[in-house]
Amino acid sequence: MEPGSIVEFFEEKRILCGVVLELKGERLRVLAQNSREFTLPPKRLLHAGPSLVLDRLNRQELLKRLEETAREREALKGAINLQEIWELLAQENHPTTVAELAELWFGRASADTVAAAGRSLREDRFLFKHKDDQVIPNPPELVAQLQEQHERELARRQENEEIGAWLQAVWEGRELTAQPPWREQVVSLLRQMAVFGAEAPDYAQGKAYLDKARLGAGDAPFRLLVRLGVFQDDEDLDLHRLEVPQEFAPETMAQTRQLARLAPADPYAARRQDLTGLELITIDGERTRDFDDALSLEQSPEGWRLGIHISDVSALVFADTPLDREAQERATSIYLPERRLPMLPEEISEDLLSLLAHEERRALSFMVTLSPAAEVLDWVIVPSLIKVGRRLTYHEVDGLLGQEQTLSALSQLTGRLKEARLARGGYELKLPEVWVIFPPQGDLQVSVEDQETPSRQLVAEAMVLANSLAARFLAENAIPAVYRSQPEPREPIRTAGDKSLLELWQDRRRLSRVVMDFEPLPHWGLGLDCYTLATSPIRRYLDLLIHRQILAAVSQAPPPYRREDLERILPVMESAMRRSGQLKARRLRYWLLKYLAARVGRKKEALVLEAMPRRYRLMFPDLLLEFFLAAPAGRKLSPGDTILVRLDKVSPREDQIKVSLA
Repeated sequence: MEPGSIVEFFEEKRILCGVVLELKGERLRVLAQNSREFTLPPKRLLHAGPSLVLDRLNRQELLKRLEETAREREALKGAINLQEIWELLAQENHPTTVAELAELWFGRASADTVAAAGRSLREDRFLFKHKDDQVIPNPPELVAQLQEQHERELARRQENEEIGAWLQAVWEGRELTAQPPWREQVVSLLRQMAVFGAEAPDYAQGKAYLDKARLGAGDAPFRLLVRLGVFQDDEDLDLHRLEVPQEFAPETMAQTRQLARLAPADPYAARRQDLTGLELITIDGERTRDFDDALSLEQSPEGWRLGIHISDVSALVFADTPLDREAQERATSIYLPERRLPMLPEEISEDLLSLLAHEERRALSFMVTLSPAAEVLDWVIVPSLIKVGRRLTYHEVDGLLGQEQTLSALSQLTGRLKEARLARGGYELKLPEVWVIFPPQGDLQVSVEDQETPSRQLVAEAMVLANSLAARFLAENAIPAVYRSQPEPREPIRTAGDKSLLELWQDRRRLSRVVMDFEPLPHWGLGLDCYTLATSPIRRYLDLLIHRQILAAVSQAPPPYRREDLERILPVMESAMRRSGQLKARRLRYWLLKYLAARVGRKKEALVLEAMPRRYRLMFPDLLLEFFLAAPAGRKLSPGDTILVRLDKVSPREDQIKVSLA
């Protein structure tokens, strides 16, 4: 290589002509046709020749010659038909060189024709392959395959451009009339990105679409879905993330419709007792729509006869049917602030099985004889036929206590039952409950309700009694069952006396986790030797399972579930119940943050719960909402302190709340 040689090289995907100005060791200083100078290693050169006499041409003349050479070579390249050359060489399967190819087409192999042939070959994607210095024609089948791949790639790029433009139009709120063929595919991908973020299976492809639309991948997928009407502004992404079924399967609904038309024969008809003569009441919240328990109370020679009557779901929902299988998978009804996802379809849970007033219903009745001091003298569990006389709310019962003899007696008896139970070692964590209210018009409202009202305690204690008797019945008769137990606290807890909100919060952290197992072990918090769940079979699958075991026993039939059956079912129930707990806690927190987001900039009182190395855990007492505060410089806080903070930023979707000392 000598100074003056015309060379070709790639620069930013473009072939440039240049002239070698000087040799600098193993590199070349080259003046390119765009008037820039480059220092290049010889391996970057694509072609060399012919030469110019440098001392006869000034810089402008050199640039003019380079431009003329480049135009000439581009024109020669345009005259080459590689397809014809390939057809000729492919028939012979004959390797060639760039120079031979130029000579074959032009009849001569000059520097310009060889350079033009090289340029044409570099643009070729299908016809030839290069090996060493040879040019080898590809076989026809490979050419067809490469061309097909290229067409697919072009179509994909075109589609990406169209999708990017469509997403941009959606983002900008422009009216969209035509529905593109790939709409559902893109919506599905956006849904995956909104739900799973960077963990979405095709996240890279989705991000490429968003890049085309000049959108970030943060919350853009979610916002696009809202604009498309796929999601609501307050969509619960946890339902999608945890794959919670929001609709019942078609076969489940088909069975539901069939049951609504014709109820099956009563499997316990021979044992079922007619208790429709008893005066039964239901006591529930104002928003309750599925009534699964009722109470009766009548005087007896020994004192009182308390009836705890639970809807007999097992008489309608038979094991291993579509209804039963889906109920087992769901395991529990999920109650969220703005909606509920029932374990059983509403046609069953709110109608056929619900203990509606003045309707005959099949039930499992716990008939308990109590002394005037509320000592349990005798009890029996029977399948029954009942009819509720009155539906009352908690609020109504609280107002009637002291006025109606039956309700007052119920309250006194259950109160004594509770006193006796807690005297045996139980402990009741008296934390209030937070409710989010959605007025038809206006802002969100939040209510913190005391769960220790007389009516709520009355019902809760009756249910505790029924559940404990169910557990005793199963244990004494050695019937396979799932029990709920609770070990002693991890740290000692003072069980007597009133407590502050901080003490209650600390107690909750000290309590051991309630566990479900196959052995009747003590439940520390309830102060009972054994315990299970049997009072909400419309809402919990465990209760339905327990009903089936009890009803088989009272009918003198073998239990439908063996220990190994329960071992298979229990993990399914536990997983679904954990999922339900997570959903309820996270969704309540979302709405509380939404409530606070409308109050950014305001000051609020907060309770210090815990001092940590670089931050404090706080709680808004009026919302029971926990959050963190970075440790302020120059001020030390202690658990139990009440401080004033300013709401600086609240983001419900990201579960973020930032505050500073006011």
